[in-house]
Amino acid sequence: MLIRLCLLLFGSALASLPGHAEDFQGSTHKLEFDAPPIAYSKTESSDPVAKLSKILRADRSSGWKNFHPDFGYLPAVLEMLHVPVSSQMLVFSKTSVQRHNIDPANPRALYFSDAIYVGYIPGAPELEIAAVDPDLGTVFYTVHQDKDEPVRFRRNNECLTCHGAARSMGVPGFVLRSLDTDLTGEIIAATDTDRISHCTPITQRWGGWYVTNAPTDWVHRGNDPGHESRTPEASEALVRKISASPLYPISGSDTLALLLHDHQTHMHNYITRLHLEGLQRLTEYGHIRYLDIQIRAFLRYLLFTEEVPLPSPLSPTADFLAAFQQNAKKDARGRSLKDLDLHTRLFRYPCSFLIDSDAFRKMPEVVRQKILERLHAILTHKDEHPDFAALSDEDRQAVLEILRDTAPDLTPGW
Repeated sequence: MLIRLCLLLFGSALASLPGHAEDFQGSTHKLEFDAPPIAYSKTESSDPVAKLSKILRADRSSGWKNFHPDFGYLPAVLEMLHVPVSSQMLVFSKTSVQRHNIDPANPRALYFSDAIYVGYIPGAPELEIAAVDPDLGTVFYTVHQDKDEPVRFRRNNECLTCHGAARSMGVPGFVLRSLDTDLTGEIIAATDTDRISHCTPITQRWGGWYVTNAPTDWVHRGNDPGHESRTPEASEALVRKISASPLYPISGSDTLALLLHDHQTHMHNYITRLHLEGLQRLTEYGHIRYLDIQIRAFLRYLLFTEEVPLPSPLSPTADFLAAFQQNAKKDARGRSLKDLDLHTRLFRYPCSFLIDSDAFRKMPEVVRQKILERLHAILTHKDEHPDFAALSDEDRQAVLEILRDTAPDLTPGW
């Protein structure tokens, strides 16, 4: 029987905090995305999972992949969707519909690429998958862990109960949370936060997650099932045990993966919000003049204007670093928006690599062009709005040059 999925991907913070300036008034208001012109539930998806699913249906024999004796279809799904196993993050809070299979000794593993997220729980009957669709936002799927049937991706719109509300900016998207749990992984709701992003202080992130390779001086909320009920020594022993667990394809819950995940899930939600709200405004009014505030807020997030500094330098794991940068586009000087800093900030050049994505390119043309016009004005100092005053001349020029070389279709006339 198909398990109803709710892929709650988390992140961090204490009880409700005031919104960051990268958000905007009304950003939690749910859009009517099941009504025209979007019609989410009735529209066929075209994300990478949907495309792969069509291939598997056309050639039924290709759906029979090696069923791993320990991990089921997880290795096959990661390989088919080009999701690196080195991106592994471990979540011990009971925040999936398959919650009964999750506890601190049996956390859920999450893996991701630029546009696909895969959830795996040892012993659970389903793999949980979320994919970014250029037209619809996030689309959710499951794969049944049964060696007697082929790999089959089943779309599951029931996830929208959680993943289409305030926490995901009111659109089909991702939900990141940071909260305390009891010793069994049950959440303590009063400790939850609103939304997690690169603007959230490290001290408030990763409640309900394991973090296995962060610098020793980083203070965060991870690695603490049974908040204040378990001794520090017992918590350290549990983390060591989980890191060495044979229940997962690799060891650990990678810190760089957590940081990138915090940034890009909120960026995906922002792109979806502007796309869908732009469609609605164009249908209702024939223009997007009422999106000015939203577009300026989007640009603040895109350009990392309120990114929280890293507490100290982070040494990334080589495997995940290589996987993340494998598809990086480089300019004439060898620079990329996927170049990392990891000393005081996440990226070397403060502009999200997701601007160069199918999801951004598929925004309504008038919305996308308005964003790009304002971005160019900011990078060339024609827009002197104080929101962007902290961007250095060097960074503005570098981002401008990288975009000119790596995304020429987005930057004609730049």
